[in-house]
Amino acid sequence: MFRSFPSRSSVHQPRETAMRSRGTPPGGTGPIRSGAAVDDPARHLAVRVVSLPHSRDRRQAIAENLADLALPWSFFDALGPDDDIGIACRVAEQVDHFGRPLTPGEIGCFKSHYAVWRTFEADPSLDWLLVLEDDVCLDTSFDFPALVAALEQEGLGYLRLFCREWRRGWPVRSLGDRQILFLASDPYGTQGYLVSRRAAARLVASIESIRRPIDDELGRFWEKGLGNCVLFPFPLLERQAPSTLSGQRDVERAAARGKTPRRILNKIRDFTAKRVYLASLALGLRRLARDQT
Repeated sequence: MFRSFPSRSSVHQPRETAMRSRGTPPGGTGPIRSGAAVDDPARHLAVRVVSLPHSRDRRQAIAENLADLALPWSFFDALGPDDDIGIACRVAEQVDHFGRPLTPGEIGCFKSHYAVWRTFEADPSLDWLLVLEDDVCLDTSFDFPALVAALEQEGLGYLRLFCREWRRGWPVRSLGDRQILFLASDPYGTQGYLVSRRAAARLVASIESIRRPIDDELGRFWEKGLGNCVLFPFPLLERQAPSTLSGQRDVERAAARGKTPRRILNKIRDFTAKRVYLASLALGLRRLARDQT
């Protein structure tokens, strides 16, 4: 059961730096193409690039990458750890649920993606968002509207377009040379994903406080009810560039996390809930296969 949405007035609304058809990216030069025509069937899908306003080199690089993209796109100014988005951020909860306090970068990343979902919720002109971080390289020739149509046919509202770690999985649907795969565990990463309006609202409603990094939060598929699917081969790649957040995550993962009694209890609960979810899903798939034979 999801709680009702918090009032919009309580949520910080970050600025969005729109990239117009002949605009110039901050810190860069040259024209930027942005967008489908008004009567284009892809008009219900747009792209948001989460990026810190002062990351001029990254903005320039991804602006050049997206110059030929036949979809409207804009930068979404990433938030910092002290920006108010209307949800709690308590160290004690992070220790109990994640094993350690989150870093400032992890908190800012969480708040940025959450704010993207909230502004999406407030924009009735869009049905889908393609959310990107600014350190990726997107295949701009890929047919994203066709992918969205396939997701709608399958009843999926959230799809990863990249992940950091590979997991066991099984195919949901073939799309030419690619497949939509359901993964049995969290593959980590928020470099790029598609999310529908309904799924974004569900994500917002499911979050009461910042307890873990955003990719860990999205990886709780047994709790979110949005599946755990990824498109493979990926239509984007992560650039090899210095990342304070990723570097800190690697250091922290190598270190032992705290094992408080509440942390241990939460891990047991999560393990049990995930196994029950996967067992139920497998049973449903077997019944479907049996009924079709």
